[in-house]
Amino acid sequence: MNEEEKKRYLERYKEKKADGELFFPHAIAKDAVVSLGVFILLLCLVVFVGIPEEPPANPADTSYIPRPEWYFLWAFQALKYFPGQLEGVAIMGMGLLIAVGLFGLPFFDRNSRRHPRNRPVATLSMIGIVVGLIFLTIQAVVTTPHSEATGTIIGGTKEERIQAGGELYAQHCAECHGENGEGAELKGKAGEVTDPLNSDDFLTGHFDDTIFQLISYGQPGAGMQAFGLAYGGPLTDQEINAIIAFMRAWAEPEEEPAEALVDLAAIENPSFAKDIKPIFDKKCASCHSKRLKGGYSVATYELVMTSGDHAPVIIPGDAANSILAKMLRGIKTEAGGLMPPGRPLKQAQIELIERWINQGAQNN
Repeated sequence: MNEEEKKRYLERYKEKKADGELFFPHAIAKDAVVSLGVFILLLCLVVFVGIPEEPPANPADTSYIPRPEWYFLWAFQALKYFPGQLEGVAIMGMGLLIAVGLFGLPFFDRNSRRHPRNRPVATLSMIGIVVGLIFLTIQAVVTTPHSEATGTIIGGTKEERIQAGGELYAQHCAECHGENGEGAELKGKAGEVTDPLNSDDFLTGHFDDTIFQLISYGQPGAGMQAFGLAYGGPLTDQEINAIIAFMRAWAEPEEEPAEALVDLAAIENPSFAKDIKPIFDKKCASCHSKRLKGGYSVATYELVMTSGDHAPVIIPGDAANSILAKMLRGIKTEAGGLMPPGRPLKQAQIELIERWINQGAQNN
């Protein structure tokens, strides 16, 4: 730049500066408007386009194909050209090159002419960099396949986790532990029944982390296989946690529909088969069917009337003095206290059983 050009440049600089605007608030206001526009754009993309649901990262899944976000695909593709240990050198080298280039740009480029046509080296270099980034990004998209999602994608709400956990439990656990965790007879071992998982002893005596480890690693000594992917099983961590959520739901009091309880109250002559046995099967069978806690079973009418360490627990025609009716109401007896423990029956259900007992506890 000669003296004449320098003089004209300084004159134009003074004119522009005199007619210009302050950084604050003018430039700040413009930046704020642009930032708000970008934020609204991102918000619209999230609401109307959505974010694809994927299972959480699972370090045990060796089939997963890593693929970064689109703005890092060029670097991801570039690393493919550096085999083995050279990847680390490439990562450090590219990072150092970018840093030196950015910090050194004012020192490398001291040309006073700002128009791209007056700066052929800088212009061509930038075009080459942009073209290279686009080329590497396209190559990464073309050559890197999408990894198939492993496991079940489970929603975030409690109800969704319980529902998904119930389906997984039925598929992987119910055969050995019963449909509702009541225990089941082991194959090839007549008379041997697994301990119930829905009992208060198990659910209150085990933290979620403990149950997670039991499912994931299994119990080789007891014949239970490992179900966690990390140990060669079929279940991801998210799926195991969904099963645990389903199991925890067993201990939560069930909300009976108000109409159902009204229907129970309207039954004047209860039937054992139709009205009483379904309650026993749902509320009592986990501890008093295949397992005989206290020696008592609700599997059949005969066992309901005659079994138990303190039999008979039912006195036909006299619910007030029947051990079963007392325990359902939480009255302490020689056989124990409240049954089911921690999950008492609804008042309408207890009254229905008492009506059946007072009418003779018939096998009707």
